Order: sequence, then C-alpha cells, then structure tokens
Amino acid sequence: MLSRAASSLFWMARYLERAETQARLLDVSLTMALIDVPEDREEQLSVPLLVTGSREIFHELYPEITPQNLIDFMLLDDRHPASVFSVIRSARDNALHVRGNLSADVWESINLAWMELKELRHKGVTESTASRVFDWTRERSNVFRGAAYGTLLRNDAFHFLLLGTFIERADATARVLNIRHHMATKSLEGHPTQSFFEWTALLHSLAAFEAYQNTYGHNIEPMNVAELLILKPDVPRSLHACLEEIADLLEQIESGEARRARRLATSLYANIRYGDREYIAERGLNEYLTDFLQRIQRIAGQIQKDYMGWKQ
Repeated sequence: MLSRAASSLFWMARYLERAETQARLLDVSLTMALIDVPEDREEQLSVPLLVTGSREIFHELYPEITPQNLIDFMLLDDRHPASVFSVIRSARDNALHVRGNLSADVWESINLAWMELKELRHKGVTESTASRVFDWTRERSNVFRGAAYGTLLRNDAFHFLLLGTFIERADATARVLNIRHHMATKSLEGHPTQSFFEWTALLHSLAAFEAYQNTYGHNIEPMNVAELLILKPDVPRSLHACLEEIADLLEQIESGEARRARRLATSLYANIRYGDREYIAERGLNEYLTDFLQRIQRIAGQIQKDYMGWKQ
C-alpha cells in the first residue's frame, strides 16, 4: 500500500474517533457543571479543554468559559483544529484521498456526516439543543464503524483504519482517566459525594459505566475504575483492549522494515497484559498514565515513520 494512502486511512479513523470523544467529553462536562456548586463549574467546563490540550487557544478566541462558548468552540469553531466540525472535515478530506480503498457504505457514512454537520453549523447549536448533537455525533461514529466492519476487505487498508481508531482511543482513555482521577481525588478530601459524581462522569465519558456496574456492582471505588479502564481486556476502551488490537494489527500489516513499531507496541502491551492493580497503585496512577501517554505517542510516531514515510 502507498504510504500516502496508509496515512489518509490512519488519520481518517483517528479523526472520526476523536469527534466521538469530543462529544462524550462535552456532554458529561456540561452535565457535571449543572451539578456542581457555582465556584466549581468553570473547573468542570475546563475538562474538555484540558483533555485536548486546547485551553490556551480557547482563551485566545473567547473571553470566558461559559457553556455556550464551550459548545461553540468544541463543536463548531473551524478556528479550533480539534473541534468536531474541524475533525470531521479532516476525516472527510482524508476519505476523499482514499476513496478507491473504501466501500460505498463507508464513504457515504463519512460524506453524509460532513454534509449534515455543515447544516447543523448553519443552524447553530445552543445549550438546549446540544444533547441532540452529541447523540448525532455518537451515532455517526457508530455508523462509520459498522460500515467498516461490515463491508471492507480485511486487507492493509482495513488494518490502517483500525490502527488509527485504537491509537486515538488509547490516547483519549489515558488522558480522560488522568484528569478525571485528579479531580475525583481532590473532591474526595472535602466532598465525598462530589467524588462519586466525578468517577461516574469519568465512566460515562468513556462509555464504561454499564461495564463497571456489571463487573464491580454499584459501589464505585477508585482502584476498581483504574483497573477496569487500564487492565480489563473485555472493556472496549480499556488500555489493555486497545494495545492488544494495536500489537495484533502491526503483526498483520506486511512490512519488513517496521520492526521498531512492532517492538514498541508489543513491549507496552506486555507491560499492561502482565500488570496488576497493585503495581499501578504503588507507582501512582498519574505517573503510570503519563508514562503510557509518552509511549503511545512514540508508537504512533513510529508507525508513521515505518509505514507512511514520515521523518523526524
């Protein structure tokens, strides 16, 4: 496969996964801001900005953090490269480059999402209508994944698409877990009830609330949450599940020169597969996740060097 096509498929999938993550983050943060006392609402609204590393650009464009400003920035602002509008536009542009590698169903799922989003942007999104847009974003992401799994050949094009999905998902899970864990731990010191809501928000942000209840019951314990989202292989957005997929996909893609990417991914996967909650607790969750983020970014960069011709 040509390196440019591999890059387009990889980033197309990353962008679509990122759009869903943005919608989930914003949905939960707006709900949490309604629950919080007034002095803590800005902190809740800042969570999507902290996860995406976009707080600085937000303050360059908007005078204050309000729900409406955050909705405009995270969903519709084309000046923000990580807004839902911007990433779906980028996904569609990349899909256009590799139209011949996509089935009609996959192409139509992406192209239709782009056309519908332009119409949504034209109408505008308010606090009262935002929840419908969040649902729409999740639905479009699900339609894309369903079309990809149901209609694409299991060739290298499919593998690069999945690689983008799981690299993005692993990165997002680690970032959300790290920031929400910090907020929940801080709340636990003076507001135990608020800490419960923080852990609940974390699980909802990663579509793992029902999985937690099925595994541990209704009592939310911090280390249970960490174990679920890091070590459980049967949770779709856990770090274990993502790294297992990444390591397996790199073994399937044909390239004799890509040993470094495979080695980095296999090493990180082994670290998680054979890890346990005691090791995470001893090391400290923040340090563990910071190290993970550095390593997953190194893997993503090496994939692009090995398969897509990117040079540092």
